[in-house]
Amino acid sequence: MTAAVTAAVTAAVTADVTDRRPMAGMRVLDLTSNVAGPLACQVLVDLGAEVVKIEPPTGEAGRNIRSTIPGQEDLRPYFLPHHRGKKSVVLDLRNDEDVARLLALADTADVFVQGFRPGVLDRLGLGADVLRRRNPRLVHASLSAFSGAGDQHLRPGIDALIQAESGLLTGLSRPDGAPLLPAPTVVDACSGHVLAQAVLAALLARERHGEGDVVEVALYDVAVSMQAPHITRQLHTAPEHTHLTETGRASMAVAPSGPFRAADGWLMLFAYVPKHWNLLADALGRPDLREDPRFADQLERSRHPADLAAALEETLAARTVADWVEILTAAGVMASPVRTWGSVIGSAAFAEAELAVTVGEGDRAELAIRTPARYRGFTPAGVAPTPRLGEHTDEVLGAVRS
Repeated sequence: MTAAVTAAVTAAVTADVTDRRPMAGMRVLDLTSNVAGPLACQVLVDLGAEVVKIEPPTGEAGRNIRSTIPGQEDLRPYFLPHHRGKKSVVLDLRNDEDVARLLALADTADVFVQGFRPGVLDRLGLGADVLRRRNPRLVHASLSAFSGAGDQHLRPGIDALIQAESGLLTGLSRPDGAPLLPAPTVVDACSGHVLAQAVLAALLARERHGEGDVVEVALYDVAVSMQAPHITRQLHTAPEHTHLTETGRASMAVAPSGPFRAADGWLMLFAYVPKHWNLLADALGRPDLREDPRFADQLERSRHPADLAAALEETLAARTVADWVEILTAAGVMASPVRTWGSVIGSAAFAEAELAVTVGEGDRAELAIRTPARYRGFTPAGVAPTPRLGEHTDEVLGAVRS
């Protein structure tokens, strides 16, 4: 990112924030760790809430996951993106006095978000029923690995485990047959946004009806909902045909869809909608494809994937990926190079979206990724750097005591 772009992004993010921020004046207690819960609370920071991060003396788990790249050993890539503008308060919940401090702090809060194993906070006298008896307007939000009333709800779990349990790894394997685990924590990311949405819905209900609510989000439920088309199809698939579903997108009528070879690498191409198929044939200079009975309609194209790929790649081999992306995009066809993270941050899409933001100043300046929603009426509020462990303990607890 150029200095000019960085300066422009910083100026936009640090612009005056007005009281139109929907959560201005609200306090959120964040007792979550790693990605999903912290991301949900980061969304609330950007909406104007004061988010107080409650951490154990050793810090939350994400603080202790460091980069292994030489020269980056102090970088905490799981913690940095999801804690802009939060306040850090250290409390040891094994200590009765600190439990009492947290109870008093919850009396001042609008939202309480926790990600402990089911039953842990209840045993400490910090369960939803206790907190809401003391503070009926409190929205109490819980994040767990699994839901339900049985033993499954008690299972521990993180993103990778949930991907495996929920079927997200279907069709993804290495040449030796070992499951291939995607690097991004996609379930965590989706769950964080679902949790933020649920909290906001509960706050809206509170404004209408005067009382808080209890909100529960489970990673497993989110992972299943992410795959609704595939799992819906599975519910309707006879047992003898189950093996046919394990090819993922290829067992849906969505061809051409996916990677195809061009002269110098792989091109991602999507033209399964009839309109886009016609645009693709024209852009490739292959009107004959429309006349071929194997490719006559969306269903037939998906029944002949190998023949279709061969026909397309015969033409795609004449130009580079960059050339085809330019040609196809201009023609209205969805096409993209297959980028690595290194090329993403130098791409036009990343720069124009202004997704990298600088927060803090001097030795506290940090580059982070903004949350995706944009608003005309206010500027997202998370412009302070990630807090040092316990940085705001005296400030926050002192205000509660006074």
